[in-house]
Amino acid sequence: MNQRDVRSWCRVAHLTTVHHPFDPRIFHKQLASLRDAGFDAHLVAPHERTERVHGIPIHGLPRPQNRAHRLALQPRVFRTARALNAALYHIHDPELLPLAGLLKTRTGAQVVYDMHENYRSKGAMLGRFLRALERWAFRWVDHVLIAEQSYRAIVEDHAVPHTYIPNYVRPIGEEHPPPPVEIREPPTRLLYTGTLSDSRGLGTMIDLAARIRRADRPETITLVGICRYPTQRARTEKQIRRGGLGAVVDRVGWDAYVRPSAMPPHYRRADVGLALCEPHPNHVGSIPTKFYEYLHYGLPLICSDIPLWRRFVERHGCGAVVPPGDPAAVLDVLDEWQAHPERYRRCAENAREAASQYRWGPIGERFARLCRHVLPDNMPETLTTESR
Repeated sequence: MNQRDVRSWCRVAHLTTVHHPFDPRIFHKQLASLRDAGFDAHLVAPHERTERVHGIPIHGLPRPQNRAHRLALQPRVFRTARALNAALYHIHDPELLPLAGLLKTRTGAQVVYDMHENYRSKGAMLGRFLRALERWAFRWVDHVLIAEQSYRAIVEDHAVPHTYIPNYVRPIGEEHPPPPVEIREPPTRLLYTGTLSDSRGLGTMIDLAARIRRADRPETITLVGICRYPTQRARTEKQIRRGGLGAVVDRVGWDAYVRPSAMPPHYRRADVGLALCEPHPNHVGSIPTKFYEYLHYGLPLICSDIPLWRRFVERHGCGAVVPPGDPAAVLDVLDEWQAHPERYRRCAENAREAASQYRWGPIGERFARLCRHVLPDNMPETLTTESR
């Protein structure tokens, strides 16, 4: 068997039209783990050009503006994916499942589906449709990855093989924990990372900033992430201008995606990690990835009092929970930590200690083993030797 045949047998193509090409779960965790394990890993995703980044070929697609544009891209996605002649296609969007079924029929390849979103957040009708689409595809999908334990009931009803691949932390360029830093007292630098929206606590954080400004308190809030909703961006910008909050709120990204490689300096400068989300269906059954990232940098959490989140914080003793939408309660926590700095210090130490449980390394190895297992039985042995 020649080297070209070996590559085709160990080729895995990840397909998405929804996610950013450098999405942490897709690019920096899953694809990087496959590359490191010797697979010929490719990505087909919206990107301005076709190029190789960190040894991973990205096959660029036009950047769609809405769902209709994404659906119109599917013929091009199919042609690009078909030309790769991969042994395994890894699908990240439910709307690509019919396309994946066609790829499976035409090529005989295996199909893995990655379930990492609760589609109830899309509205009742669309959410039901997407879940129905998934259930239809479970009849022929070879394996399902679930990012949250709460998704297990969805797949167990259909007896589809599935594996839990949580979104644990793999900081870019920092494979090992950062060195311990001197814990600053009192904690005043608050940080939020991730997509910004009202359901993710944007309004609550702006109200918090206004209270800080009116009371002439020392705290600042750094918001690192993109807000994809122009109406919410415009309203927030107006609030910041009218309230004179520019000295309190620092926005990084805001109307543009922030690459994971740009995140570490913001974590290192912070004292506290915020997650003041509303009790939305897409939040109540999931542990936010930002929790793991905050812990990695030794940041105590202040998060909404959602039962799953409360259990996480109490189990690790790494922060405090507050009622959703209650900025005054956040200030109460900060006042307590400032009055009793040993409590803040204990939360920071506990956060750093808990972080070791939530690192991507072992999960990446599990993911690579799974892909090896899913690949056809007649895969050549050279995958584990000369092709690495």
